[in-house]
Amino acid sequence: MQLLQVLFYLLLKKVKLLDNIRRFASKKPQIKVYYNENIKNIEYIKEILLGIEEEGIPYQVEDKQFGSAVEIAHEASLESTLGVGIGIDNNYIVLHYNKLKEESPIFKIKFISEDKQKRSLGANAARLVTRMPFKEIENLG
Repeated sequence: MQLLQVLFYLLLKKVKLLDNIRRFASKKPQIKVYYNENIKNIEYIKEILLGIEEEGIPYQVEDKQFGSAVEIAHEASLESTLGVGIGIDNNYIVLHYNKLKEESPIFKIKFISEDKQKRSLGANAARLVTRMPFKEIENLG
C-alpha cells in the first residue's frame, strides 16, 4: 500500500513538472507591442514593426482596452519574456523595459512622428534585447 502511495506521488510530481515545462515553453521570447484599441488604423504602427523585424527579433501585437502609451508599454515589458515592451496610444509611442519604473520609459515619441523615427524606435526595442547601441531618434516627443 505504501509503495502504491509513493508511486502515485512520483507520478503527480512528474505530471506537474511536465505541465510547468509546457507552460514555460509556450511563452515564446518576443517583444510585446500593445496598442490602445482607440487606434482605428494599425497601419500607422507598421514602421515600428519593420524596425523590430530588421533586427531579427520576434514580436507579438495586441490591442488593449485601456491605458496610456506609458502604462501599456510598461505592462507589455512585464509580460514579455524578453522584458521589452512598446505601448501606443493616440498621442505617443513608448519603449519600455521591465527593470524600469513605469513613469520612466526609455523612449517616448509622438504618435504622428515621421516613419523614420518610428522605425528607429522599433529597431531600438530589438537592440535593447541584443544589447546593441541604440539608433538615434531625432526630435523626441
